Amino acid sequence: MKITICGSMKFDEKMSEVKGRLEGMGYEVEKPNVAEVYTYGDDLDKNADIKQGFINEHFRKIDTSDAILVVNEDKNGIENYIGGNTLIEIAHAYTQGIEVFLLHPVPNVSYADEIRGMHPISLNGNTAEVASYFEKLPLVRISSESPVKHLAVSRGLRKAGIRVRTEGVKVESGVDEQPMSIEESYEGAMIRHENLIKTDKVADYFVTIESGQHLAHKNHSLFGCAVIIIERVNQGRKIGIDLDVEFPREMLDKVPSQYPDLGVLVQKEYGSKLKDPYPFFTNNQLTRATLLEGAVYRVAVQLEAI
Repeated sequence: MKITICGSMKFDEKMSEVKGRLEGMGYEVEKPNVAEVYTYGDDLDKNADIKQGFINEHFRKIDTSDAILVVNEDKNGIENYIGGNTLIEIAHAYTQGIEVFLLHPVPNVSYADEIRGMHPISLNGNTAEVASYFEKLPLVRISSESPVKHLAVSRGLRKAGIRVRTEGVKVESGVDEQPMSIEESYEGAMIRHENLIKTDKVADYFVTIESGQHLAHKNHSLFGCAVIIIERVNQGRKIGIDLDVEFPREMLDKVPSQYPDLGVLVQKEYGSKLKDPYPFFTNNQLTRATLLEGAVYRVAVQLEAI
């Protein structure tokens, strides 16, 4: 799981300490850019533009996290200080359904009720409580060990109001690594999900994501597609079929003649660290994880209707 630390840059040393503790517990951790401490000058207009850059950068970290942890030490004579910037980060996380941990209780400030209204979880100074909290959540067993799929499932369910912890197991789909139609993706999802159930692993939910490509119309190239299966133990399963973004023909023309798949293409031609082609033709606005997160969410919100 990934946790992003938030708080006043005056607490940078404490944030680094908390980051180390969380990493010692096995979490992936992000914190604010330390450059923010040294950047601002007297030009207020210029500062606003710079500040916007840091805000957007930190929002992107929150957008790929399972939770945030606010380091709220004492500042300006206020115990457990939470300032305006941190308040909007809490609100940003809250709208996505992810957990908001406070290192210390809510401060006595004019907007304390607004903070409490977003139901933060106070750790009372004990970061070990983070692990204790997650261990008590319902367990989701995913038919994959892919970090992208785990993030998509965790965030998609949280956005639907279902807070969980995830574990993965690699199982076979019985279809090609790159399904070339919704039908093939659907078949692969069903086989993979049944193989997941056969592992006899205990869980509260079982989830499968099978991604592929699909020719939706003769006048277009291939679109990305995904089949999502969410099964709640003893309450049945819900299946969703998702069609997302059209792939550029110039990319598709090189697969499989030059590269085995689009992920390898962007690694070789664009130097991408991830096997994710979506940022390279959506002006860095979409990722495979965000698209799958939305697909999971659209299935999860229907679970009560099963």
